[in-house]
Order: sequence, then structure tokens, then C-alpha cells
Amino acid sequence: MSSSIELPRWPQLSDEDIEAAVAALRSNRLVGLGNSVVTDFEAALAAGQGVEHAVAVSTGTAAVHLALHALDVGPGDEVIVPTHTFIGSASPVTYLGARPVFADVTPDTHCLDPDSVKALLTERTKAIVVVHINGCAADMEALSALGAEAGVPVIEDMAQALGTSIGGRPVGGFGDLACVSLFEQKVITSGGEGGAVLTNNPAYAERVRRLRSHGEGPIEGRPGLIWAHEVGYNYRLTSVQAAVGHAQHKRLDTMLAARRRNAAYLTERLGGIDGLELPVEPENTVHAFWKYVVRVAPGGGRAPAAEIAATLRSRGVPVLLRYPFPLHRQPAFAEHQGVSLPVAERLSQELLALPSHPGLGEEHLDHVADEVRRAVTA
Repeated sequence: MSSSIELPRWPQLSDEDIEAAVAALRSNRLVGLGNSVVTDFEAALAAGQGVEHAVAVSTGTAAVHLALHALDVGPGDEVIVPTHTFIGSASPVTYLGARPVFADVTPDTHCLDPDSVKALLTERTKAIVVVHINGCAADMEALSALGAEAGVPVIEDMAQALGTSIGGRPVGGFGDLACVSLFEQKVITSGGEGGAVLTNNPAYAERVRRLRSHGEGPIEGRPGLIWAHEVGYNYRLTSVQAAVGHAQHKRLDTMLAARRRNAAYLTERLGGIDGLELPVEPENTVHAFWKYVVRVAPGGGRAPAAEIAATLRSRGVPVLLRYPFPLHRQPAFAEHQGVSLPVAERLSQELLALPSHPGLGEEHLDHVADEVRRAVTA
């Protein structure tokens, strides 16, 4: 197949998404608070993830921030976070004056390693952030047990994992709170940015709802009046964003099926390439395949992953190195640069994220697979 083929971009908004946004605009009720467009979307998210409460917010990073705030994370506290993830999993820890403590990941799933977490738990640990990376389920049984034993709440960062499940249960209900991202490129989007906090704890849900809107809430005994119970944030989701998110959420199962079908097709086409390790799906889980991530093993005369990525991009395959700089090695977290987290450090030089989103057909996947095989075996 010609290397000049152009792969479709993601996301791809449908007519239904656009019509939902237009309807919300025409309602002349654009602010989210008290708007049924937002509350309907929240109800759909909660039902879909099997939790009692979903609170829509402006971004996935805001969701992590509010979840941590709801747990009263503050100065002097530590929060354990995987180093192999997006910075939005860790930066909110610093917003609250706490200290992120970076943990290593497992070599097969690339998710948080329970053994690494266990070694880092101290009396200062206030929370554990578990990331279901790339749509792969983390080991929630082991990680939840560690949190329970230490009396430390667990936050599921499922920004990349709408559609992921463990034992038939969607992720998001295994921890004390969970955080959703609705960013442009995620499994579903609310029109560019957006997020949500999920929980089964009504007190956490109430606190997050208050915090997302300047800390304001009703005054007991004075109907119709509100005041700021605490200093909060402007993290509201608009009705237009909620309308798009709700329209997309109705197609989540269809999108998930397409992602899994495309992942299976790539696995079939890429199998047997020496030195190329394909994604794993842990037993009794469903992988959402937000990213189809492969590992290029060093040696064997193969080019390094960075060189292969450059070659693939030159041939029309929009491939990226997957987290080439672990968080503990980045300038924003300079105090951690002396830490050794060998698995994440090794993976940072070996992982490639291949396109596999629902907008791709077999002809596009054939092009990806052909070029990957050609580049890896050159």
C-alpha cells in the first residue's frame, strides 16, 4: 500500500453531536448549574460506570484536583502517583501544596505497580492515584487492598479508560473517587475539554459539586440564598459541552467495539515480528484501547523506538513515543530527578503509540501494520 495514504483524524463529531450542541445554544441556558442538560449527562455517566454520583467539571485535570481536595489533601501530605502517565495525574497534587511521590509501573500493563506503591507508603500518604493507562485496567484488587490496609483513599484516574472493565464491572467504582477526562482526543469528548468526578460517597460528591463552583452552596434555613462555604474554583462544565458529551456517551459501546476490533486487527497483522511486543489485556478485564501501545525491544539490530517513530511519521503513520519522559525526570518535578524507577525509565525509550481509533478502516490499519513491519525489520 502506498505510504501517501492519509489517516483520518480523531475525534469525529457526528450530526447528532452537532445538533445537540445547537439545541443547547438555542436554549439560552448555557451555564451548567441547575441545567437539566448537565444533570442528564451526569446521570448517564454515573449509570454507565455503575456509581451513585457523577459531577461534571471543566477538565480531567480539574477532576483530579477536586478529588484530591475532597480528601482534604494539603501541605505536608504525600500522594502516590505513577511516573508513567500524563502530568495532569500529578500536577494537581502540587496545587494543594502536597508532594507527589512517584511510583514505578509494571512492565506488561504499564499501570501502577502495587509492589512499588507498598514500598512508598508512609504515615504522610494521603491518597493513591491509580491510572488505567491507555485503557488497560490496573490491578485494582491489589491496589485497593494496599489502600484499605494503610487507611489511604484510592483515586482512579480513568481519563483514558471509559469502556474499561474488571470482572464485568466498569472502572470508576473500585476506588473512593474516580476522574474522567472528556478532552478532544479521549474515548469520548464533550467538545474539546471536559471531565467528571465519580464516587459512591455522597459526602465527596457534595463537596466536589460545591468546590467546582467557587465553594458556594445554599444557606441552611434561608431558601434561595447561597454563600461561599469555602474557597472553591470555577470548574463548571457548560450545557453545550454536556450536550456533546451526552450525545457521544450514547455511542460509547459502539466506539468501544470499534476500538477493540481495530486493536484485534492490528494484533493479528503485527504478530510474529521479532522484537515487537504487543499490548496485553489482563485476565478478566476489558481493555478500552484508547491507545494501542507496542514495545520495541532493544538490540537484535533494530533501530531504537525514537528512530522508528520518525521513520513511520515520514511514511504517513502518526505514531508517537509513549511518555518518553517519566514525570520524575521532568523539570517541573526537579526535586525527584534523583529517584530511580527503572521500569518506567526503560519503557520511556521503547514504547510507541499506534493509531487505532474508531475512524480508521482496515485499509488504514493495513497501512499502519505494513509500515510498522517494514520499519521494525529494516
